[in-house]
Amino acid sequence: MKLAWTLLACSMAVAQVNVPRPAPNFQIAGHSGRSTNLSGYRGDVVLLAFVVTTCSHCQAASKEFEKLQSEFGDRGFQVVEAAFDDNGDVAAYSKRLGLTFPVGRTTRAEVCSFLGISQNTRLATPQVVLIDRTGMIRAQSAPEGTPMLTSGDVLRGLIDSMLRRHSVQ
Repeated sequence: MKLAWTLLACSMAVAQVNVPRPAPNFQIAGHSGRSTNLSGYRGDVVLLAFVVTTCSHCQAASKEFEKLQSEFGDRGFQVVEAAFDDNGDVAAYSKRLGLTFPVGRTTRAEVCSFLGISQNTRLATPQVVLIDRTGMIRAQSAPEGTPMLTSGDVLRGLIDSMLRRHSVQ
Protein backbone atom coordinates (compact mmCIF):
# COMPACT_ATOMS: atom_id res chain seq x y z
CA MET A 1 0.00 0.00 0.00
CA LYS A 2 2.90 2.35 0.67
CA LEU A 3 3.94 1.83 -2.96
CA ALA A 4 0.49 2.89 -4.20
CA TRP A 5 0.59 6.08 -2.09
CA THR A 6 4.15 6.80 -3.28
CA LEU A 7 3.31 6.29 -6.96
CA LEU A 8 0.18 8.38 -6.59
CA ALA A 9 2.11 11.18 -4.87
CA CYS A 10 4.72 11.16 -7.64
CA SER A 11 2.12 11.31 -10.40
CA MET A 12 0.32 14.19 -8.67
CA ALA A 13 3.59 16.07 -8.10
CA VAL A 14 4.46 15.84 -11.79
CA ALA A 15 1.00 17.15 -12.66
CA GLN A 16 1.26 19.84 -9.96
CA VAL A 17 -1.97 18.82 -8.25
CA ASN A 18 -2.23 20.73 -4.98
CA VAL A 19 -2.91 18.08 -2.31
CA PRO A 20 -3.52 17.80 0.52
CA ARG A 21 -5.86 20.75 0.82
CA PRO A 22 -9.27 21.36 2.38
CA ALA A 23 -12.15 20.30 0.15
CA PRO A 24 -14.33 23.29 -0.69
CA ASN A 25 -18.03 22.85 -0.14
CA PHE A 26 -19.70 21.58 -3.27
CA GLN A 27 -23.34 21.16 -4.17
CA ILE A 28 -24.55 18.76 -6.86
CA ALA A 29 -27.99 19.12 -8.43
CA GLY A 30 -29.72 15.76 -8.09
CA HIS A 31 -31.73 14.23 -10.91
CA SER A 32 -34.66 13.76 -8.52
CA GLY A 33 -34.79 17.48 -7.73
CA ARG A 34 -32.87 17.19 -4.46
CA SER A 35 -29.31 18.41 -4.27
CA THR A 36 -26.38 16.67 -2.62
CA ASN A 37 -24.10 18.79 -0.47
CA LEU A 38 -20.57 17.46 -0.02
CA SER A 39 -20.37 18.87 3.51
CA GLY A 40 -23.12 16.43 4.48
CA TYR A 41 -20.55 13.64 4.23
CA ARG A 42 -18.08 15.14 6.71
CA GLY A 43 -16.86 12.25 8.84
CA ASP A 44 -16.90 9.83 5.88
CA VAL A 45 -14.18 9.05 3.36
CA VAL A 46 -15.58 10.34 0.05
CA LEU A 47 -14.75 9.47 -3.54
CA LEU A 48 -16.04 12.36 -5.64
CA ALA A 49 -16.00 11.64 -9.37
CA PHE A 50 -16.66 14.14 -12.13
CA VAL A 51 -17.96 12.25 -15.16
CA VAL A 52 -19.38 12.62 -18.64
CA THR A 53 -22.36 10.31 -19.12
CA THR A 54 -21.33 9.27 -22.66
CA CYS A 55 -17.71 8.53 -21.70
CA SER A 56 -16.91 4.80 -21.77
CA HIS A 57 -14.07 5.29 -19.26
CA CYS A 58 -16.49 7.03 -16.88
CA GLN A 59 -19.02 4.23 -17.24
CA ALA A 60 -16.40 1.57 -16.48
CA ALA A 61 -15.10 3.59 -13.52
CA SER A 62 -18.64 4.10 -12.19
CA LYS A 63 -19.12 0.32 -12.14
CA GLU A 64 -15.88 -0.02 -10.13
CA PHE A 65 -17.00 2.76 -7.79
CA GLU A 66 -20.30 0.91 -7.21
CA LYS A 67 -18.35 -2.18 -6.13
CA LEU A 68 -16.31 -0.03 -3.73
CA GLN A 69 -19.47 1.59 -2.34
CA SER A 70 -20.91 -1.85 -1.69
CA GLU A 71 -17.69 -3.07 -0.07
CA PHE A 72 -16.85 -0.05 2.11
CA GLY A 73 -20.13 1.83 2.56
CA ASP A 74 -20.84 0.40 5.99
CA ARG A 75 -17.39 1.51 7.19
CA GLY A 76 -17.93 5.21 6.48
CA PHE A 77 -17.19 5.45 2.75
CA GLN A 78 -19.34 7.30 0.24
CA VAL A 79 -19.15 7.68 -3.54
CA VAL A 80 -20.69 10.80 -5.09
CA GLU A 81 -20.67 11.51 -8.83
CA ALA A 82 -21.35 14.71 -10.72
CA ALA A 83 -21.88 14.69 -14.48
CA PHE A 84 -20.80 17.83 -16.27
CA ASP A 85 -21.78 17.10 -19.87
CA ASP A 86 -24.35 19.54 -21.21
CA ASN A 87 -27.07 17.10 -22.20
CA GLY A 88 -26.26 14.09 -20.05
CA ASP A 89 -29.20 12.22 -18.57
CA VAL A 90 -27.92 11.33 -15.09
CA ALA A 91 -31.08 9.40 -14.17
CA ALA A 92 -30.68 7.11 -17.19
CA TYR A 93 -26.92 6.83 -16.60
CA SER A 94 -27.42 5.86 -12.97
CA LYS A 95 -30.18 3.36 -13.77
CA ARG A 96 -28.35 1.77 -16.72
CA LEU A 97 -25.23 1.17 -14.61
CA GLY A 98 -27.15 0.13 -11.48
CA LEU A 99 -25.62 2.86 -9.32
CA THR A 100 -26.87 3.15 -5.75
CA PHE A 101 -24.79 6.19 -4.75
CA PRO A 102 -25.77 9.83 -5.45
CA VAL A 103 -25.28 10.98 -9.04
CA GLY A 104 -26.12 14.53 -10.00
CA ARG A 105 -25.31 17.39 -12.33
CA THR A 106 -22.83 20.22 -12.23
CA THR A 107 -21.08 22.52 -14.69
CA ARG A 108 -17.60 22.45 -16.11
CA ALA A 109 -16.90 25.80 -14.43
CA GLU A 110 -17.81 24.34 -11.02
CA VAL A 111 -15.66 21.25 -11.69
CA CYS A 112 -12.65 23.38 -12.58
CA SER A 113 -13.19 25.60 -9.55
CA PHE A 114 -13.37 22.57 -7.23
CA LEU A 115 -10.26 21.03 -8.80
CA GLY A 116 -8.39 24.33 -8.55
CA ILE A 117 -7.62 24.57 -12.27
CA SER A 118 -8.33 26.99 -15.09
CA GLN A 119 -11.54 26.56 -17.08
CA ASN A 120 -9.36 26.46 -20.20
CA THR A 121 -7.60 23.31 -18.99
CA ARG A 122 -8.27 20.21 -21.04
CA LEU A 123 -9.75 17.51 -18.79
CA ALA A 124 -9.63 13.76 -19.13
CA THR A 125 -12.58 11.96 -17.59
CA PRO A 126 -13.36 10.77 -15.09
CA GLN A 127 -11.74 13.19 -12.67
CA VAL A 128 -11.49 11.53 -9.26
CA VAL A 129 -10.99 13.13 -5.84
CA LEU A 130 -10.49 11.25 -2.55
CA ILE A 131 -11.47 13.18 0.57
CA ASP A 132 -10.68 11.98 4.09
CA ARG A 133 -12.97 12.05 7.11
CA THR A 134 -11.71 15.50 8.13
CA GLY A 135 -12.59 17.07 4.77
CA MET A 136 -9.06 17.11 3.34
CA ILE A 137 -8.46 16.21 -0.29
CA ARG A 138 -5.82 13.47 -0.14
CA ALA A 139 -5.72 12.46 -3.81
CA GLN A 140 -6.91 14.08 -7.02
CA SER A 141 -6.66 13.19 -10.68
CA ALA A 142 -4.31 15.24 -12.79
CA PRO A 143 -6.19 17.17 -15.49
CA GLU A 144 -4.84 14.75 -18.10
CA GLY A 145 -6.08 11.85 -15.96
CA THR A 146 -4.61 9.54 -13.35
CA PRO A 147 -5.47 5.94 -14.30
CA MET A 148 -4.48 4.71 -10.83
CA LEU A 149 -7.49 6.60 -9.44
CA THR A 150 -9.89 4.50 -11.52
CA SER A 151 -8.30 1.14 -10.73
CA GLY A 152 -10.48 -0.83 -8.34
CA ASP A 153 -7.47 -2.58 -6.80
CA VAL A 154 -5.53 0.65 -6.20
CA LEU A 155 -8.59 2.49 -4.90
CA ARG A 156 -9.48 -0.41 -2.62
CA GLY A 157 -6.08 -0.13 -0.94
CA LEU A 158 -6.19 3.67 -0.71
CA ILE A 159 -9.72 3.71 0.69
CA ASP A 160 -8.98 0.99 3.23
CA SER A 161 -5.87 2.90 4.32
CA MET A 162 -7.84 6.15 4.67
CA LEU A 163 -10.60 4.45 6.63
CA ARG A 164 -8.04 2.96 9.02
CA ARG A 165 -5.87 6.06 9.34
CA HIS A 166 -8.67 8.52 9.87
CA SER A 167 -11.03 6.43 11.94
CA VAL A 168 -13.78 8.25 13.82
CA GLN A 169 -12.62 9.03 17.36
